[in-house]
Amino acid sequence: MATIVLVVSDLHVNSTVALCPPVFNLDDGGTYRASPQQRFLWRHWLALCETTAARRMGHRLVVILNGELADDNYHPTTQLITKNPADMMRLSATVLKPMLDLIQDGDLILATRGTEAHSGPSGAMDEAIARDIGATGPTADIASHWRLRVTLDGVRFDVAHHPPGGGGRLPWTRGNFANRLAAMSIFESAERGGRSPHLLLRGHVHRPDDSYDRYATRALVLPSWQLTTSYGHRIGGDPLPIGGIIVTCDAGRYTVEKHYHNWIDDGFRTL
Repeated sequence: MATIVLVVSDLHVNSTVALCPPVFNLDDGGTYRASPQQRFLWRHWLALCETTAARRMGHRLVVILNGELADDNYHPTTQLITKNPADMMRLSATVLKPMLDLIQDGDLILATRGTEAHSGPSGAMDEAIARDIGATGPTADIASHWRLRVTLDGVRFDVAHHPPGGGGRLPWTRGNFANRLAAMSIFESAERGGRSPHLLLRGHVHRPDDSYDRYATRALVLPSWQLTTSYGHRIGGDPLPIGGIIVTCDAGRYTVEKHYHNWIDDGFRTL
């Protein structure tokens, strides 16, 4: 029996350009209806859950939620569905339900903490959601991790929301970022006299990257589940891929299956 590991990062639930069910009823009686972009995200979210359900048949499932599970952005922005913390928690639970429905006896949910600008001081929102969904934390009293180091079916994972430095935005330098993360992990492990991870997983920058098999450690920077925000437009960013990965672990060997998707809109209109 293998272990199937589903990893998603940067959900940003509560952002008007991130994951949301088609209809969500607010605390004050109003109703929020998802945009076409959000319905695109929701279709691929459900598809990823369905694919995971098929992969895990007969196997243990581990779900890793890599930070920023909800968004309470403290920067000036209009791109939030609600500022009511109770609504945010309920919205997050609604979004996560299709994934949590896959959990069976013996499975695990693991969560990390994201950026304080989105997740609150000390990642409080991530911790609250992790506690609410029964995630396994570093202690009996804490449900989320700043940095998660775990061995699953012989495969060593090093997972955290924040990578050191920013992701490369230039197409011809993009691969350098993941290569640097992989090499840093190997050198730092050697300096500590410990074992390097098989997989180093990071998020935060929303731009996916992969060092592939260039090093003994493979570094992947995961995409988010959020399309371009007002800040993204300000820095000239085009829509980035969204999605997650499914890792099959079996006696120290692993395969990575990417489920990445692009919002197709070339921006040109005929007038």
